[in-house]
Amino acid sequence: MIAVDWSGALGPHRRRLWVAVTDGQGTVVELDPATREEAAERILDAAGCCPELVAGIDFSFSLPGWWLSACGITTAPELWGDPRRLEGWLDACEPPFWGRPGRRRPPGPLEAGYRRTELAVSPRPRSTFQVGGAGSVGTGSLRGMPVLARLREAGMTVWPFESWRTPAVVEVWPRLAIGQLVKSDPAARLCWVRSQGHRLSPAAATAAASSPDALDAAAAAIDLAGRRCARPDPPDPVIALEGWIDGVPLPRPAQLRASSRTPTRRAP
Repeated sequence: MIAVDWSGALGPHRRRLWVAVTDGQGTVVELDPATREEAAERILDAAGCCPELVAGIDFSFSLPGWWLSACGITTAPELWGDPRRLEGWLDACEPPFWGRPGRRRPPGPLEAGYRRTELAVSPRPRSTFQVGGAGSVGTGSLRGMPVLARLREAGMTVWPFESWRTPAVVEVWPRLAIGQLVKSDPAARLCWVRSQGHRLSPAAATAAASSPDALDAAAAAIDLAGRRCARPDPPDPVIALEGWIDGVPLPRPAQLRASSRTPTRRAP
């Protein structure tokens, strides 16, 4: 398994993006900083050597379905395949995007800023529409989506946008694995590392204790290694458009009917 704690920074970002690799027993044996290009190459190289590979990447693989529909986007690969449009959304930061100086969250229902998978988990991840400010994930996500297009073109399955087949790529969220851990606290990181025991090699333990981003990658890899089963097809076409965080239970039909009544924001 491979897990990547992603970064969307334009400038030097090598120390903010980490790649964790596990062995057959689920132990993190490699934990290294990388650029976005290096991370993609490592995933592709590993997929070439291991047809059963599952790679997890920590960014939102899509956007809320109402926005994609308003933009005339009918599939996630269509979204990923247009880097100019993705960068244009970042540059303009017009509603529903927000977070840059002077760009506050647009009015409207809070739920409209989230995909179904984000509404299904607590604590809730940040909205992908937030592209600036503390904890924002939108910039990294929009700059990561072209990488999904590249991995898919190389023959990897991107779940849940297509039926499960390895080698595969899934969206991960390290918070599922670390809970309420305060990653910025060195003592808390060290405590977490010690709690993992044999699941971290000595070198990986040192790296995870030294960096919140490295810890995120290691935690996601360990969590991912615990799920070796095939993932099911999405139970609803909205999920096939918006994506789903691996490890979050897929909804039952009754939950889908309830979520279909969630208010949505109109396109500007």
